[in-house]
Amino acid sequence: MNEQSARGLSAFELLAMSWSFENEAIHSVFSRDGKFAGFLLASGKLAIVRTADAESPDRRTSIDEETGRASIRPRTIEPMAPVMPDLTAVTHLPFARCGEQGFVLACKDGTVCQVTARGHVIERVSSGNGPVTAFAGDLAGERLVFARANEIFVLETGHDGPPTSLKLAHPVTCLSMHQDGGKVAAWGAGTASIVDVSKMPELLWSGVCKGDVTTMNWNRAATFIACGCADKALLIVNCSNGSVQRIDSFPEQVRCAEFSQEGDALVASGAFRLVGWAASDLPQSDEPGTPLASGKVGFVVIDMIAAHPAKALVAAGYQNGMIMVTGIGKPDELLLRNAPNEPVTTLSWSPDGKHLSVGDNVGNCSIVTFPDQMFKQA
Repeated sequence: MNEQSARGLSAFELLAMSWSFENEAIHSVFSRDGKFAGFLLASGKLAIVRTADAESPDRRTSIDEETGRASIRPRTIEPMAPVMPDLTAVTHLPFARCGEQGFVLACKDGTVCQVTARGHVIERVSSGNGPVTAFAGDLAGERLVFARANEIFVLETGHDGPPTSLKLAHPVTCLSMHQDGGKVAAWGAGTASIVDVSKMPELLWSGVCKGDVTTMNWNRAATFIACGCADKALLIVNCSNGSVQRIDSFPEQVRCAEFSQEGDALVASGAFRLVGWAASDLPQSDEPGTPLASGKVGFVVIDMIAAHPAKALVAAGYQNGMIMVTGIGKPDELLLRNAPNEPVTTLSWSPDGKHLSVGDNVGNCSIVTFPDQMFKQA
């Protein structure tokens, strides 16, 4: 595809709808139907934007009959204004999907609130005893898990009943729910626990897991959990035997570690290129596993990554603001945005992989929509 227009615009400028806010973008999530995206800002405010675009890249793309080359014209109208619900969320925690089009967040007053796509706020859980210390949801937006101190609570978002709960032997500061909502990984104070939440919460395993864990992600088979750590390490938890493999010496904090089903890989941020291993041969028992060389080595650390939900691709955001889309295990890279010197602080894909949300540390938030033919061979 021809990534430049007559004005010399970048691929990002041609493909993205963008909004500017006064605060850094902390986290972003698409609704389950992909029609909306939410950006959590450092102020605690949530900005909800539509992914529908009267001037979508597909509508602005044309094919030259003689050469077969695709080109895209610049957009001419501004995107719709965002919806800003009346709430203030906890900014050190992520938020999650709720139902088909809504979201659910932990608020600073200790409540847990559902937000509709139109911005209507519904309190789902009262303030309770103490602040919410961890937060996560499933892919379908049907089940939510949150923690207060050492107690985890599981809420069915489609029902009005109270959450069920389970007390653990350790405090909980990080949570991850498996994509089907049946299991939860909980971490805090150097200990990890796996809990079955398919019915009443039941502890399956608990063990030592030393590190400064800030993010956790399951693989689809629920056999491994990847943990990104602020102390420049990656932890891989083997759910079958409870062993934990620690990988040190990352140049920077590992803010993201994700499994790619299509790429059959575990990928991570925190280095000068996309770090990855074959999912069938992960590092375990101090064995190195099978590393995957993806993209090219650069001079700037990757801060954020997001694995495409349907293709062997990873979006990578760098500390200098550059954004690449990289093929897992391949040298190919698409330069989506050159370095504007604003570090990328959030990346996420829509469920169908059509859209990519991007936020940075000065409050620029964008939805990048990819033409159908852009990744047709990926």
